Amino acid sequence: MLAHNCVARRPGREPYELNEYIALLIRKDAADLAQQVEALAHQQCGKCKEQLPVQSCPCQGEAACWATNGWHKLKLNIDTP
Repeated sequence: MLAHNCVARRPGREPYELNEYIALLIRKDAADLAQQVEALAHQQCGKCKEQLPVQSCPCQGEAACWATNGWHKLKLNIDTP
């Protein structure tokens, strides 16, 4: 997949080198993560009322606590069509 995408992302040109392609993916993920964290910063934990994202909370384990399940909003996902 990696080699295929290095070629497919630059049709008609020299393909990306593997390390260049991976570096670009890391930069893209960092930008996406920054956007997600910024959006979360306008919200708060349903239990302790701390600004999101909450790293740890004494209420972790309770359903209303963001630290219990909120991390799913920041994990890497593979969106399949």
